[in-house]
This record gives sequence, C-alpha cells and structure tokens, in this order.
Amino acid sequence: MLQIVGWVVLGLLALIALAALATVLRVALRRRAALKAFPPLGKFITVNGTRMHYHQFGDGPDVVVAHGATSQIRECLATYGPDLAKDFRVTIFDRPGQGYSQRTRRMGESLRDQAEQMDDACAALGIERFTLMGQSLGGSIGLAWAIYRPGRLEAMAIIAGPAYRWIPKLPWRIRGPAMPILGPVISYLVCAWWPQRKYDTDYGNMFTPRQMPENYGDKIGLRLALLPENITADNRQLLRMERDLTDMAPRYGEIRIPVELVTGAEDQMVSAQLHAT
Repeated sequence: MLQIVGWVVLGLLALIALAALATVLRVALRRRAALKAFPPLGKFITVNGTRMHYHQFGDGPDVVVAHGATSQIRECLATYGPDLAKDFRVTIFDRPGQGYSQRTRRMGESLRDQAEQMDDACAALGIERFTLMGQSLGGSIGLAWAIYRPGRLEAMAIIAGPAYRWIPKLPWRIRGPAMPILGPVISYLVCAWWPQRKYDTDYGNMFTPRQMPENYGDKIGLRLALLPENITADNRQLLRMERDLTDMAPRYGEIRIPVELVTGAEDQMVSAQLHAT
C-alpha cells in the first residue's frame, strides 16, 4: 500500500514539474514574441537609480503624458499623440513597472511614488514647465502630481481619470496577481495560459458602449503589457490606487492650477457623475 502511495506521489510531482516547465517555456516564447513585435520606441534615462523609458516628439510648448493601466507608450502614439505633436513637444514615459521602465517598489508604486518619479525624470530632461495630460489611471497620477509636486505644472487635463474610490471590493483578477508571494506565480500562469483573445475582449469592455477600434490591441502593444512582471506591477498599483484616492480626495481643494476634466457621458468604467463633478 505504501509503495502505491509513493508511486502516486511521484507521479503527481512529475506532473507538477512538467506543468511548471511548460509554463516557463510558454512564457519565454510569449516574451520573445512580444519583445520582437514591440521593441522600445524611445530612449532611456536613469532616475533615482531606476531606468525609465521615454519618447519625446513634436515641437512647441511642453506637454507630458501619463498613460493608463495595462498600457505603455504605444497607446499614446497610436491615438492622441500625433495630434498633440502638431502643436506641442510631447514627452511620454512608460510608467514605473510598465513597458520598458523598471519598477521602483516591489509591492507596487503609489500614485504619489509614480508622480514624483516622473517629475524627477522631467527635471533630468530639462523640462521646467509643462501641461500634464493624464489618461485613466494616469489622470489619478496627475491629481497626485498636482498635490505633491505642483512646482512644474502649468495646467492639467484629466481624461477619464478616477478621482475617488469607486469599487467596493476589487475583483480577484486584480487582487490575485497583486498578492505578496503568490502574485508573480499567478501572473506567470495568466501570461502562459490565458487566451490572448480573452485579453482583447476584456480590454474592449472599457470602450462600452462603443466598439473597440479594430486591431487596437496590436496597435498599442497590449502583449507587452501582459508579460508576467508587468501584470504584477500593474495590479499592485491598481490595488494601492483605491487607498491613495481615499487619502487624496480631501486635498483636491489645494490644487491651484487650471484643470480640465474630460469624461465620456456614457462611460461605464469611470462615471462622469462621480469623477468629473
């Protein structure tokens, strides 16, 4: 009987080892494909000991862009960036832990951490005064920027940016990859085995009630945002964001620069009634 149990245990361990090996190999293949399809577009700068990826284009007064969650530089370039560059010099960073920028904190950067890191990056690039454009989570970072590092800001535009805590309980798809120990393991499994088309469907829900533009995921480099380390960093930031917004809300009256809020009247993710009034 003990011999049978021993064989069963060995068989289970062998299956687990094979599954782990298959996961690692599948992630390696997906990583190779993503990095080949979506290489760095800009330059790199080291700020506070952390490497930041940025792209600067256009000519005119300075506009700095803070992009949203599950995203990186390419989304700006595939959407509003070219129009901005007709009248402004546009600088956009991969946020800490996203795209090709390194994370600054293992357990996830707060909104303030990200704002201060990008403000220091602006200083290192010689950008003294600028208008900030924050999209989605980048808009929340913009609010933190205006509270904690307002010195360089001339004005700010927030596009569909959450200003207040609005999700009573964050779903498992965020809490799982954000876990202290198991989070990176979950991110590996998600990257390896979650169908890519499911990502496109979930991302498309953010465009409701409209349809997501055709091939949008490929245009913005979505596969790069779905590498394991980016999944973990992204969701740890989202987990912290809820607490950060609660702490920041009483201080919005301190903001002294002009702020333009742009939110879709039918936006079902970031309600205009809550976040833009």
